[in-house]
Amino acid sequence: MNAHILITDEETHDTVVNNSFWALKFSDLQPKDINDIIISQFNNTRKPYYAMLCDFYSLRDGDLVFLYKRQSGFYGIYKVKGEPFFDNSTIGKIDKSFPIRIEIECINYFEKPVPEELLFSTKEYESKFWSWFYRKIQGARGINTITPEATEALIELLVKMNGNSIKIPNIIKKYIKIPNIIKKYKRKKNCNITLPLRRKESDSVFIEDALRYYIIRYIGIKNFSEKIFGKKEDIEWYSNNVPYHVSGKNIDILVYHKNMRYTGYPLRYQFSVVELKRDIAGEEAISQVINYSKWVSTRLANGEIETVQPIVIAKKFGDNAISKAKMIEFNSRKIKLYKYKFTNNDVYNLEFEEVHYD
Repeated sequence: MNAHILITDEETHDTVVNNSFWALKFSDLQPKDINDIIISQFNNTRKPYYAMLCDFYSLRDGDLVFLYKRQSGFYGIYKVKGEPFFDNSTIGKIDKSFPIRIEIECINYFEKPVPEELLFSTKEYESKFWSWFYRKIQGARGINTITPEATEALIELLVKMNGNSIKIPNIIKKYIKIPNIIKKYKRKKNCNITLPLRRKESDSVFIEDALRYYIIRYIGIKNFSEKIFGKKEDIEWYSNNVPYHVSGKNIDILVYHKNMRYTGYPLRYQFSVVELKRDIAGEEAISQVINYSKWVSTRLANGEIETVQPIVIAKKFGDNAISKAKMIEFNSRKIKLYKYKFTNNDVYNLEFEEVHYD
């Protein structure tokens, strides 16, 4: 189970809290349906909303959620209910420009928010909230996945600030025109959102974020997950576009692995570091995943380099990439390489094959 920080502001926060859903804003688009969004991305060279939708699928049913209200602080504790859905109806300050939504359920409502400066008030807290720090420097996204250590620390701070939780107050009745509006936001049978990964005439994903979206959406669910990441029950935490440097550098996908089968206590035994390439991976992809893996081994794995597994996933691998992978002596695990291809020419599904280069 992951935990996430979802961004609200002065206008949207009360609507989100009183109606138990959160929504993704499309600043210059008011789509009639999900196809409007998909078409807009196929015709946009930057494809900004596909990356945002990719982030949305890091939200999994049952995940914990904290709300970060700009200029105020962190509220919580909530959990995700169901899957993302399309709804462009207007409620409160959330209108047609917020068409992708997710239900959330309040577990504990703490009246006083945690001010952002408390996250960096001690060296211990600073070390736990590194991902939020780098994300803020780069520019916070609507959805921000945080590590298990940061999750525990944020709950701790909420309790220290409040002592006890309270019932959610009726703080925005002035905005609500329809009573019990949450009934409108119960997941509908026909509102599932599945994103195409390529144009029909192409044999590659149309953007790297499409590959990232597919892996994040189905990690621990589809068969490819166990092939690449091992036992699904050992996947403790995962995130995409993980920030790790003030310069804007991000790890494509980072996975923590944990079990207690052999020691009798929870043991984090592996960190999978994934670099993605839409087309052909060259030697620079090998260099990138090793650089990321070095940072993970130092910053997250307490210098235990053998716990870090570098992985590169691409459409193809150039000869220079294979040669470099053979030469690298990062640790005894070696770099794992996987090729992706579309399953039965389907635009929605992928399969993965390991490239053996010994």
